[in-house]
Amino acid sequence: MAVTLPPLQLVDQAGQPVSDVVARIEQSQTSTAARDQDAAVMDQVNLSFSPKVIAISTGTRVQFPNSDETRHHVYSFSPAKTFELQLFRGNEAPPVEFDKAGLVVIGCNIHDAMVGYIYVSDGQVYGVTDAAGGLTLPTFTAPESAELVLWHPDLEETLSLPLAGLDENGDLLRIELPMIQRQTKPEPAASGLRNRLQRYKTDDD
Repeated sequence: MAVTLPPLQLVDQAGQPVSDVVARIEQSQTSTAARDQDAAVMDQVNLSFSPKVIAISTGTRVQFPNSDETRHHVYSFSPAKTFELQLFRGNEAPPVEFDKAGLVVIGCNIHDAMVGYIYVSDGQVYGVTDAAGGLTLPTFTAPESAELVLWHPDLEETLSLPLAGLDENGDLLRIELPMIQRQTKPEPAASGLRNRLQRYKTDDD
């Protein structure tokens, strides 16, 4: 049977919208045409990855254009994908294919404060929340045991919610996330990125 969830809105404990949340439905298939996503883009703008978080299907190639004046050296040593794009500008770097499901943490070997995330999924039903914390998933089919899986870099762990327990009758499905309260004191840029990369090197997908 086809399932259509109402639009999602993801908020923190204070009721503020949370952007860059990856939401996906396990054990599901779209009831419409499969996603046409042969390529995706993660740009580099103002010494930041843009967008910071993208979600893709396995087999998708990602372009890493550099819109900054300075060169970048993009890399990852995540289990789902290890790669390195040495010093480059503009569109010099070749696309990278992500052929294994899992979380890939992206860094720049020149600018340690830069960090991005690529969430690679075996399924077709997924998306990333916008600046207002909103996301509308496509109509899908799934067994009763299926779950809504939520991931964000500031969640202590991935959150899994049984579909059977969600209130699907309203106009909006609002979900509060147990976000990590980051300290306001800035950590050294190098150690901050290295610690995050090391964390996702050892964590399960």
